[in-house]
Amino acid sequence: MFTNIRDHNMAQSYQTSVLLNYLMPSKEKSFIQSCFYVLFFVTPLLLWPYTSEVFEFNKMIFVYAMTIVIGSAWAVRSIQEKRFEFARTPLDLPILLFLSSQIASTIFSIDRHTSLWGYYSRFHGGLASTLCYILLFYALVTHFSGQAKAVKKLIYTILATATLTAIYAVLERMGIDKNIWVQDVQNRVFSTLGQPNWLSAYLIALLPLSLFGLINSKNINPRFIYGFLSFLFLTAILFTRSQSGIGATVIIVLAFTVTASIQKKKTRLLPILALLLITALIFKSSAVSRTLQSLNKINPFYSDTATIITEENKTRVGGSDSMAIRRVVWQGAIELGKKYPLFGTGVETFGYSYYWVRPAIHNLTSEADFLYNKAHNEYLNFLATTGFFGLTTYLFLIFSILHLFTHRHSRPDRESIQINSESLSSSLLLGFISILITNYFGFSVVNVALFFFLFPAIYLSTLDNNKIISLKLNQPKTLSTILVLALSLSLLLGVRKMWVADLNYTAGRGNLAKNLEAVRLNPREPLYLAQLGNIQALVATQILAPQIKALPATTSADIKEKANSYLAQYTQDSLKNISLAVSMNKYNLNLLKTKARTELTLAILDPKYNYDAIQTLLKVTELSPTEAINYYNIGLLYAGLDKNIEAKLAFEKAIELKPDYSAAKDRLTSLRGTK
Repeated sequence: MFTNIRDHNMAQSYQTSVLLNYLMPSKEKSFIQSCFYVLFFVTPLLLWPYTSEVFEFNKMIFVYAMTIVIGSAWAVRSIQEKRFEFARTPLDLPILLFLSSQIASTIFSIDRHTSLWGYYSRFHGGLASTLCYILLFYALVTHFSGQAKAVKKLIYTILATATLTAIYAVLERMGIDKNIWVQDVQNRVFSTLGQPNWLSAYLIALLPLSLFGLINSKNINPRFIYGFLSFLFLTAILFTRSQSGIGATVIIVLAFTVTASIQKKKTRLLPILALLLITALIFKSSAVSRTLQSLNKINPFYSDTATIITEENKTRVGGSDSMAIRRVVWQGAIELGKKYPLFGTGVETFGYSYYWVRPAIHNLTSEADFLYNKAHNEYLNFLATTGFFGLTTYLFLIFSILHLFTHRHSRPDRESIQINSESLSSSLLLGFISILITNYFGFSVVNVALFFFLFPAIYLSTLDNNKIISLKLNQPKTLSTILVLALSLSLLLGVRKMWVADLNYTAGRGNLAKNLEAVRLNPREPLYLAQLGNIQALVATQILAPQIKALPATTSADIKEKANSYLAQYTQDSLKNISLAVSMNKYNLNLLKTKARTELTLAILDPKYNYDAIQTLLKVTELSPTEAINYYNIGLLYAGLDKNIEAKLAFEKAIELKPDYSAAKDRLTSLRGTK
């Protein structure tokens, strides 16, 4: 039973107790603060080579686990103190509206499983992750408000782990792990983040903290440390060779210089900055020109998408320009927003729905066969997957955070955070703005999302006028605590099961037993079932069938019957599992393509499955009508079955979609030479 504290005397007494609680935090409160230190320190460093996605999956799993721990500790603290305390903030309404848009989009999603947990291989962005970030936001504001030393320690923790991350990035540039990764990590470093753009976005968000620390430190030792960190972060960002990252860095450094000059009342530095900028532009004019030309390709007023791609292909050496590819994908995202304007196609479903409207010009890029599960623009991704309701609430949340930083001034307590309050606000604001910039050219990942939600929370915790709401609790302490701990343990075991299931799924790519275990641990994941079906087909055709064929003539009829029954069972199980996977998510092209591969594998036993594979690929073309490679594969199957007329039509369609498709042209020429 909850009751509000309304009596004036009780309220006055409560305010006194809250103040004392801030000055002398309880064990539970200290534990929660420690959990945040662990969260910020460990998350950027986490990776595990034996999961399906080495970086993001493990970071997301850790965020799930730490959210459960922090939430349960908050609940236990409330039970022990017989009151539930939480901070009211100016962001309550924007957060509520944003959350409601994500819930609505999940309810009306084309695949609720994906919308809840995120796209498999990306993981971050689903409704579950959003709930975690929001809970962490309120937990941080509630348990760090008035705790100057704790906030300072939190910032130091964030900078400490960023230091390790950046140092490793520099070592990567020196070749420390160049033989481990498939990617050319020495050329474009990504440290423990997993992708150069993700590393640059992470470090840019923290660069203002080190820069403001440098100019505000009075002692030589802190100034040297902050100077070293600033140089280290900038070096690592340059080593990523991320266009969006380096561009955002230039903007943030310029903004820092202007802000610092105004705060320090040294505006005479601005002409010097302008001179340095002009000098850099002169000496690096060719690089600047190339960058501007690349950025111009996403300018909607600069030519049309088809012309940009066609003209680029005339002089292209190597891969397509990343901005040109973005222009194509953004066009598809905008089209989805127009087709599904209210709630979009569902949270994190871009990897399915993009192919419904995928521009045919995508076939002429070097990444024609790549799977795009993000729009490579956070804002257009929200438009496509959550509609105008989702995008509007997201933008409202962003503008509310910017308004918070620029119009709400803190009055720090006498202890001080030992980082100038105005500079701390500016640091977090510039870090937040950097996220908005890098998200425009890409998409957020776990570490960046933590900063997006928790930078405002850190700033709010430095204000002395936060309103802490308290609700009385009358539940029995012991029983309630046991129930909370039991629920928390159950949730943690569930998170562990997700992680172990993925380990088995990854190992199961060549191991039937591991695949069976993955499905047992998480039977609701269609990817596991699809892989299981495919492995069972391989076992049937590559192991069982050859063994049966090799049986000596003297083998008894009973043994042969049992062996054939065993083979038939594997075939049946294979088809059942792959069909079940597709039925669980009928819009996932990867599942349909796995089904086609499985049917082609089983065609070794019975040619009728070739026709099933063709029907499956035709279904793929219904969901992805502009992918040239799908028609090419259908043409190959028809040609193999001597269906030359159908094969010619398929190859002609592939060439229509991709005029430079030399393989399809060769096949078509070969068929035209036959009678």
